[in-house]
Amino acid sequence: MGKTLFLRWLMPGLVSFFILTSPAKAASLQSWQFESSQNRLSFTTDGGVQPKAQLLSNPTRLVIDLPGTSLGGVNRQQLIGGAIREIRVGQVDNQTTRIVVELVDGYTLDPQGVQFRGISPTQWTVQLPSPQAVGTSAPAPVAAATRPSLPLPQTPPVRPVAPAPARLPAPLPQQTVNRSVSQQPQTTLAQVEVRDNGIVLHTTGKMADIEFKQSQDRSWMTLDILGATLAARSNGTGKQVNRDGVTVSQVTQLSNNPPVVRVTMSTPKRSQNWQARSSAGGVAVWPQGSTPPAVQLSGGFAKIRSVEIRNQQLLIESDQPLNYSSGWDNETQSYSITFFSAALAEGVALPQRQVGSPIIWTRVRQEDPQTFTLLIKPATRIEVGQISQGSPQQLALAFVGEGLGVRAGNPVATVPAPTPRPFPPRTNTNPAPFPPRSNPPQTNRNPFPFPPTQVNPPSNNPIPNGRAVVIIDPGHGGSDLGAVGVGGLREKDVVFSISQQVAQILQQNGVQAVMTRLDDRTVELEPRVDMANRINATLFVSIHANAATNAAASGIETYYYSSGARLAQYVQNSIMASFSQLPNRGIKTARFYVLRNSSMPSILVETGFVTNNYDSYMLGDPAQRSRMAQAIAQGILQYLRDNR
Repeated sequence: MGKTLFLRWLMPGLVSFFILTSPAKAASLQSWQFESSQNRLSFTTDGGVQPKAQLLSNPTRLVIDLPGTSLGGVNRQQLIGGAIREIRVGQVDNQTTRIVVELVDGYTLDPQGVQFRGISPTQWTVQLPSPQAVGTSAPAPVAAATRPSLPLPQTPPVRPVAPAPARLPAPLPQQTVNRSVSQQPQTTLAQVEVRDNGIVLHTTGKMADIEFKQSQDRSWMTLDILGATLAARSNGTGKQVNRDGVTVSQVTQLSNNPPVVRVTMSTPKRSQNWQARSSAGGVAVWPQGSTPPAVQLSGGFAKIRSVEIRNQQLLIESDQPLNYSSGWDNETQSYSITFFSAALAEGVALPQRQVGSPIIWTRVRQEDPQTFTLLIKPATRIEVGQISQGSPQQLALAFVGEGLGVRAGNPVATVPAPTPRPFPPRTNTNPAPFPPRSNPPQTNRNPFPFPPTQVNPPSNNPIPNGRAVVIIDPGHGGSDLGAVGVGGLREKDVVFSISQQVAQILQQNGVQAVMTRLDDRTVELEPRVDMANRINATLFVSIHANAATNAAASGIETYYYSSGARLAQYVQNSIMASFSQLPNRGIKTARFYVLRNSSMPSILVETGFVTNNYDSYMLGDPAQRSRMAQAIAQGILQYLRDNR
């Protein structure tokens, strides 16, 4: 056996560690996921675990052992491609689950570049460096041949490295702050209110994007508001204590570039877990199992006095501080800004398309008497830039593109992109409670009464009449995030994971699957359709995730145009057979570009709403994404068998 390289663990402050006592009952591996575009492995268990890891050679493989953990109903193997051959999961003995990341022969990893991060005792991520060719510093290839899986290597037990004791964190150095945070302040922390049933952080501006952490010994917790600044009166706080003994000990501007505000709280009850949720008007922090404190919008009802295009920006002015959220609207394929406790003043004219304008149109959609959404359709080759606020009553949306005098090298941030977090739980960015369901079990680790994910592909029956070619189109990608939902769940990440697995299952069943994008890159609509028409594909299947300003919107729907109705029904029926707990929104006609410009039966599948609490948990769980992929693939395969 080749030389064994033990990994150096990250120091506390860059990563959270969790010291665990021996559990009374063994934990179980609940889910795992590998994000190829990020080179990141994440996994969750239903009980606390302290991973041990080592790097072995011949072939190079990262071996992660989870002591005191049994193998749950998860996928046992995933072929990756590129310099990483595969990831496989097995049970070494009755007390240890093992995850193995195996590289292609001739490639290795820098052990000091492997970074473990404990989000909680049950949620871990492993950031891998780019694989390097042995003896060179060349990057790994984009694709590589795969081979049949090897038996799980029986490596010796690994000596764990004990983490340092927890301590109250000092402010992070500027370079360690999440680089995906907007460089311009978009949220203002106006007030910290300590209540008997929790803590409320009152904000104005954009709905807060938060990162919440509790220390390993539960003696303190921090809440970071990304893209935020402190109001003058919020700089510092007295030591207020609520009925649970929680003290808000510090409120600081952690970083100015990018802007991040940190609130530090001390918690004397070390057996108590806490949670946080962002909503319009602020952030609630409260003990798990209790009722969260209500968050009210600060300020009065805002009347928006003008909406106009000036200097290639959309400028909005109001008579009161604005509270809003923003993102892409799937229904209209436009950018949306939702204003809470606000309305347009009488006589306000919305800007429309003119020669040289960065927009095609703007529209208003009334969500409820207190809330409306401004929809903005950017012109061709125009990207939506960052939102900035010169004052709490003003908002400016920048545009970037050819002919505007603003080049794409300038910051473009349609929505600040939070770092993906493992599932579960996700920080809820919507104040609505879970939509009631008739039969989900009361469990903290999985709100779904779904059956275990099947490991095998849906069927091994060959496709008749020659080999079919199916285009699998993962929606969005690159700078186009798609919809951003609960806890920062991004559509482009969800649909790429599902699409990869659909393509793999089709290949295993004798169907040639061709993906319109193989990584996280921006692909316009026209090239996606051109690819399908050029190779004379049999079918075109575009995979998306839905979004709505109404948090109660939930379920599965499939769109078609012209000849795709029968295919849409097959796929819709297959998904609903696997996800009967979700609402069946049926099949619908739509004039989406990719549907009406393709020359073969084409559909667009909406796999659930990232903006709905219930759906987002499903879409955020790697095991449930695998089930979704299997259901979509089963519908495609059945259609091909019945209609060729």
